[in-house]
Amino acid sequence: MLPLVQMHPMVQPQLDYLGPHQPHVKHDMEYVSHHQRPQFAHPSPSLHNTDSTPRAFAIRSAQPAPALHRITTSFIRAHAHDHSAEHSLRRKTPSGTIDNGYDGSVAHLASGPPPLKHMILPASSRIFPTAVSQRTPGPTGVGYHHPSRSGSSWAYQGANPTGRLDGGMEPLSNPPVTPGGWGIGNANMLLNQASAEQANFLQSMPQQSYHSVSGLQPILGPGYQQPLGQTVYSPGGYQQPQQSMMWRNGGLADYRAPIPLANGYTPQNAVVDSAFMPSQSTIHGMPNAPGLGQPHPFRLPLSSYPLDDGYARHAQAHMAHHGAVHQGQESLAQLAGHIAQGGSGGDVASRARFKELALQQAHKTYNDLLLYLGNAKKAHHSRTGSLSRTSSKMVVYPKPSIAPLASGTKVRPSPAFSEPTVSYAQHMAQKQAAARGMAMGGQGMMGGFNQARNLYSTGLQQRPYFETGSPLHNAKNSLEMLTNLCEQSGWKWVDGMLLGGCLHYGLEHYEDALEWFKRIISMDASHVEAISNIAATLYCMNRQEEAEREWSKAIKLRPSYLEAVEHLVGLLCSNHRSQEAVNIIEYVQKSLRISGTNGNVHEVNETASEADTASTATMRELSPDKFVLDDINNDSPTQHFARTADNSNVPGFGSSGYAIAGTENGRMILLIHAKGNMLYSLKNIEQASDAFEEAVLISAGRQVQGVGSLIRRIQTVLAPRDMHSGQPRGAVQANLSVPLLLSPDRAKLTAQRVFASHGGLLPGLQFVPEGTHKKSVVATTSNSLLSLAKIFQDAMSNGGPNVRQPAGVGDILALYYLSLSLQESPSTANNVGILLASVQQTSTQVQSGPPMDLGNLPPIPGIVPGSGLSLALAYYYYGLTLDPKHVHLHTNLGSLLKDIGQLDLAIQMYEQAVQCDGSFDIALTNLANAVKDRGRISDAIGYYKRAVSANPDFAEAVCGLSTALNSVCDWKGRGGVLLAGGKFDRWHVNEQGMLQDAMSQGQGSGLMKRVVEIVGRQLKESSTWGVGALQDQTVMQLVAQLRDAGAGITDRGLDVEAELRKWAGRPWEGSRILRLIERSTRAAMRCWYIDKHVKGIKSPAGYRRPRPPASLSVPSAPTVLPFHTFTCPLTAKDIRMISQRNALRISSSTLRSPWVPATVYEPPDPPAPYFKVGYVSSDFNNHPLAHLMQSVFGFHDPNKVKAYCYATTASDKSIHRQQIEREAPVFRDVSTWPSDRLVEQIVADGIHILVNLNGYTRGARNEIFAARPAPIQMSFMGFAGTLGAEWCDYLFADATAIPPSTLRPHRNNLNLEDIFRDEAYTESEDWIYSENIIFARDTFFCCDHAQSADGHNERNMTWEDDQQRRWRMRKQLFPKLPDDAILLGNFNQLYKIDPTTFRTWLRILASCPKAHLWLLRFPELGETHLRRTAKDWAGEAVASRIHFTDVAPKQQHISRARVCDLFLDTPECNAHTTAADILWSSTPLLTLPRYEYKMCSRMAASILKGALPKSEEGERAAKELIAEDEKQYEEFAVGLVNGMGYHPVRGQDGEVFGRGAGRLAEMRRLLWESKWECALFDTRRWVRDLEEAYDRAWGDWVNGRGGDIYL
Repeated sequence: MLPLVQMHPMVQPQLDYLGPHQPHVKHDMEYVSHHQRPQFAHPSPSLHNTDSTPRAFAIRSAQPAPALHRITTSFIRAHAHDHSAEHSLRRKTPSGTIDNGYDGSVAHLASGPPPLKHMILPASSRIFPTAVSQRTPGPTGVGYHHPSRSGSSWAYQGANPTGRLDGGMEPLSNPPVTPGGWGIGNANMLLNQASAEQANFLQSMPQQSYHSVSGLQPILGPGYQQPLGQTVYSPGGYQQPQQSMMWRNGGLADYRAPIPLANGYTPQNAVVDSAFMPSQSTIHGMPNAPGLGQPHPFRLPLSSYPLDDGYARHAQAHMAHHGAVHQGQESLAQLAGHIAQGGSGGDVASRARFKELALQQAHKTYNDLLLYLGNAKKAHHSRTGSLSRTSSKMVVYPKPSIAPLASGTKVRPSPAFSEPTVSYAQHMAQKQAAARGMAMGGQGMMGGFNQARNLYSTGLQQRPYFETGSPLHNAKNSLEMLTNLCEQSGWKWVDGMLLGGCLHYGLEHYEDALEWFKRIISMDASHVEAISNIAATLYCMNRQEEAEREWSKAIKLRPSYLEAVEHLVGLLCSNHRSQEAVNIIEYVQKSLRISGTNGNVHEVNETASEADTASTATMRELSPDKFVLDDINNDSPTQHFARTADNSNVPGFGSSGYAIAGTENGRMILLIHAKGNMLYSLKNIEQASDAFEEAVLISAGRQVQGVGSLIRRIQTVLAPRDMHSGQPRGAVQANLSVPLLLSPDRAKLTAQRVFASHGGLLPGLQFVPEGTHKKSVVATTSNSLLSLAKIFQDAMSNGGPNVRQPAGVGDILALYYLSLSLQESPSTANNVGILLASVQQTSTQVQSGPPMDLGNLPPIPGIVPGSGLSLALAYYYYGLTLDPKHVHLHTNLGSLLKDIGQLDLAIQMYEQAVQCDGSFDIALTNLANAVKDRGRISDAIGYYKRAVSANPDFAEAVCGLSTALNSVCDWKGRGGVLLAGGKFDRWHVNEQGMLQDAMSQGQGSGLMKRVVEIVGRQLKESSTWGVGALQDQTVMQLVAQLRDAGAGITDRGLDVEAELRKWAGRPWEGSRILRLIERSTRAAMRCWYIDKHVKGIKSPAGYRRPRPPASLSVPSAPTVLPFHTFTCPLTAKDIRMISQRNALRISSSTLRSPWVPATVYEPPDPPAPYFKVGYVSSDFNNHPLAHLMQSVFGFHDPNKVKAYCYATTASDKSIHRQQIEREAPVFRDVSTWPSDRLVEQIVADGIHILVNLNGYTRGARNEIFAARPAPIQMSFMGFAGTLGAEWCDYLFADATAIPPSTLRPHRNNLNLEDIFRDEAYTESEDWIYSENIIFARDTFFCCDHAQSADGHNERNMTWEDDQQRRWRMRKQLFPKLPDDAILLGNFNQLYKIDPTTFRTWLRILASCPKAHLWLLRFPELGETHLRRTAKDWAGEAVASRIHFTDVAPKQQHISRARVCDLFLDTPECNAHTTAADILWSSTPLLTLPRYEYKMCSRMAASILKGALPKSEEGERAAKELIAEDEKQYEEFAVGLVNGMGYHPVRGQDGEVFGRGAGRLAEMRRLLWESKWECALFDTRRWVRDLEEAYDRAWGDWVNGRGGDIYL
């Protein structure tokens, strides 16, 4: 930040993947911290043997994986070599930080240190086989849709958990109190019969609770709360994840996405939340055991579960509760006795019955075994602190006896079981203390086993549990029984062999398990379940390639066998082969996709995005791996589909658009969502968008024809209604894209209202059984909506990929509202807040009905109630109620507050963000910017350094640190760049703070080199903005708009269409389109003027204003701002492009604003007799601009110009403000006006010429000019450089400040043809200015000191009196300075001093023993660094002759400037106002216009020439004071100083003073004598020249003349 000159841009956060969201403690609930820095453990020892083979990872779509994967579009530091448009993430914004992928799960709320930002958890180490063949279910096997629980309007709610969660153990034994009215059964019941199926095989997906205090309900209802219904526990895997595995896909790491922007303008420090699945944590029942899941980088919810054992299958019609199992257990013994009594055979029916019951018992034993081992393992890792975030598996229950089902008896749902089974899980549930002891204490691994055995051995006051042995013993007994039965069957009993193989697997007898599964294959080579189990077993035997082939074979045989798909996808991802994983999913989609109708299958009319979702290539064509589906082309997808169509009569079959049962819709959604995440990580944003859209559409019901249709439904349902008719109000009905401003409490009702016909539930999930799996799918749908909305934001706002996107902010808000209503999430609240912060209309414009309840929000000055800002504030606060330590929300809120001028409050918010995550680079950088604006430069440097340390590739932090360090002359490690062969920025500074010659080094180095490289990379990337926008339809639309705007009149001979097609697909396509649109707007206004006032033709409808194509997003701007180029060593092309890029950004965002009319603004009437000139500025206060121009507005000749001053800042009551208000003919305080009102006022005032007195400086309102409210717009006095904007027609300058050699060769800026001509110079290196220049006769610089500055009333003072006064002041300021000392000085801010200049100054001091250097503490911290540097570079003798004083008030500053003998200007960026102050005091100024193309380095020369007389003597002085290079600058200074001396003389009053002698003294007298006659201080002369410039410019505009103007 350059103090007092320009506001720091607030930083758009870098989007990390796995989220630095800080865990924290919620009230009195203790959360298990799953979100601390990961403790990746090596594989633990085998549980009951020495086998050290790695465990397979479990993959199951019934539950999301715990890994927190964020979809973003910028590389992390590990892959810093590819920066991928990282700068597009952090641009100026009034909105805030857009968070990336935090869903507010318990894991995020846990207390503990912050997590790694870019952490992707390893794959789990356990896969469990399947112990039963998948059977085609009948109608009774379908889990039908159940109505939502009574007592709440919240569709997807769960109870608010009570008590505390401590390792997840207590709920197993003590049923917590369930809030009344929700209709949830006792917590200790095992399973609701109606949901028995999913309980057996679907993974639990906890709805994490934010509100832990008993009875405390969340603001938006309990939709994100943990259900307190059935007991859920996990019999799944039990192995700790293997060695940490940071997933990367080849050279692609996680990367950041461009930051979304609202209403067409990218939020400056917005961190966007991308969707990802919430991490898993303990839910009611068994806590997640280590290794029970697939912590997957792509959030494919691949859970741990047992191998397919024959019963844990979807849609098993014959699953029953445990009471039936008890009956089975009892009859098992009876049957055994009966068969034994019957001799060798027994009756066939009894033997079949015995086998069936034995199978049931063995199956339950298998589940108990896995649960037992899993809890023992979990206890070990709890003690060692290595508890991983893993998924959990609901227990697999045995099927009921066959007899009831055979007789047609239907098992009815029951809230509890009259005779619950005494299972191992119930042992644990009724032994809470012992269970907690197992989880938290014990002696190592075996301690957990012993405690578990103790738990078992304590027994229960119920029916005995199978046998008296442990689950290990029981499993061996069951296996022995199955072995005997299989042998008796001649190894033909497939079900028994399948379950026996699973038991061998659970006992880690992998060779035996493999043998059993292969026996099945020898009988049936197409037995998919056995093939998949073989793959799982091979994986655990470290035979991954073979496992991959087997899973591929299973998928080939049955694409609808999604478990194999999930396994294979997870395996490929864990091996960094995400593209192959995508290919697998696409193959399955293609194989199962339905076209047309079939029975009860709805016809699926695919949208464009749906059609593109599944690739047309086969997996073999897409996959580079030889093992992926070998010979897959031997069978077509049609043949594969035919093999899966046998269950097409089940309810819901095909409702997803795929040939799967309705109960499987959720699993397909989860797979497609995971595919979207993977595609996003591969930077295939368009196909990722298609995948997320398809996931949403499956959930919403395939009757919804595309996401656009869904958005319109949302908007129609939520649109404001007429109070009487109940119909949507006309304005909203006509334009549904108008943003609907909903408070959080209304937004959460979106799903309930949109899907009212389905009870507020997602239609596509009506066949998915109620339970945790369905909650998981609902959460995934919410995340797909979040991801889709974010992608659309990126595309609309920040130069994101060209995807099919909604039209505007209103559409994106609709998606966010629906996402929020499905799952409360701080991420969604965060992103909604960002969008709303940029919506300008108030809620009263779009909403009727009762006042919006925004809660108890604190009143903040600058925020209008009901406005978009007020709602944004509400969402930020709402998000913080969900997660008080959500770092991005704090950062966003700080950005919002900073943008409305509440800097101190903003700093507090940024500080809270940093407290939440001390390594969050975005918050650190924003905090650094804010405290620097407050003047705390030392603190700012510290925060910048922390940000760079956290993320060395964060452009905003790197550039901010460079600017901050340069502002205090801390140059250690600055380095430098090799520019123009060393002509510029020649002297670099190394890490030790010592000088290095760039010419001898031959290369750049250090921090400055990094900054320049960042700029170069960003500018190179900017050429791709808008490429591809000129599609055929866009070209035709644009040609029509240009024709309507008058192109046929202004450019009759131009074939616009042909010229546009030449641009299509080429670099700079976007910038050319936007320039053409702006030029057309200006030309259209002139056409209207000519028609109305020259030809007398009326045009009541006006001239149409062309609009930017919808696909043309708001471009990003480089990190280095135009003002910062003053002190950054850059090429002419770089400086020009930085300004152009900022101008394009302003234009693009403005022209998208809803207040910009469809026609150009009507031009004013001809001047009669005077021009109406509008001056827009934020600096009509105590500011250098007001000091210089305060008399101008009253000095205008009222017959020529009438000044209209538009002050965009409130009055500071200074004398300067008061004078301007008093003397300006029209003065308007527009500080509180929105842009549209100000523009309308300018048009109403009939302004002919609008003057921009800010340019790219603090407080600028450049969007006013981008709207083009006046025929002619120009800029001067505010910004010393090009604006690079079509909305600036002229700069007022002179040939010294802007040499003609720096102008773009083509100088006409009138019509469309000029655009096509001058674009040929886009890549040229040496020009800067595209604007036309009005060259002043003398200096263009205005200085009103003759009317107001110290000495303005001293016309009669004599030279001798002035010298005597000067000597007296010198003694007062420097009493110890020797009388013969020559005082050199520089009163600029220290940021203008560069190492090369300071080296030159030290050399001057070394060559001039009598010379002393006077500098300002501007800022104070700079003194320390400059003194140290001077001592290091030149020694103590020279360093001791440098003196610092404090900054003085304006009048004193000008007065004391006369004490200086020679002002040494800063060549990198000259003194501007300070130069005029120095020359007013008659002090000679030595300057060097270092750059031909930098106006800021040439200003002092222009000002000096204006102060010297137009005579030979004046010309001679100019030649002696304006150097041509560094060497001459030094020589001039040394010669002048050594030629100067003081001789004591006595004045008329008897006082002795020093009279100067030498060339310096002569120059001082020359300046003294010409002060009252020179051009610089003649304000009236300057005003006359300006009035002539106005007249010439207006005449050229009316007559259609282009080019520059020379006065």
